[in-house]
Amino acid sequence: MSEQDKTLLDLEQRMLDADAAYDEAFFEEYCAEDFVAMGGYGVVPRQQVIEMYAKGTANPDRRSRVNDPVVKALGEDGAVVVYRLTSTTGGETSSWHASTVYRHTPEGWRVVLIHQTPI
Repeated sequence: MSEQDKTLLDLEQRMLDADAAYDEAFFEEYCAEDFVAMGGYGVVPRQQVIEMYAKGTANPDRRSRVNDPVVKALGEDGAVVVYRLTSTTGGETSSWHASTVYRHTPEGWRVVLIHQTPI
């Protein structure tokens, strides 16, 4: 596994942990200005996602994990991470197919798009 792959997988896990914690600051820092999220909730722009985290409440019992990841470079400044996402809260477990597109900027890797489809 390359250093870039390790960096992106670490960032992906940090994003999942920030999601469970409703860590608005993480998403403000790591989501690109043109970021969008897509799933059963539709297509949601960056500002709406950040507002959601600002209004939400954390769930310290939720644990989300990356399973069977594949990292594909998209030229020199881009990459996509695809995997099966498993999220557990209490005794309930949910799974999704997930993909995250990253862009490398002078500030580091930034999330451009996330997509999650329930399994």
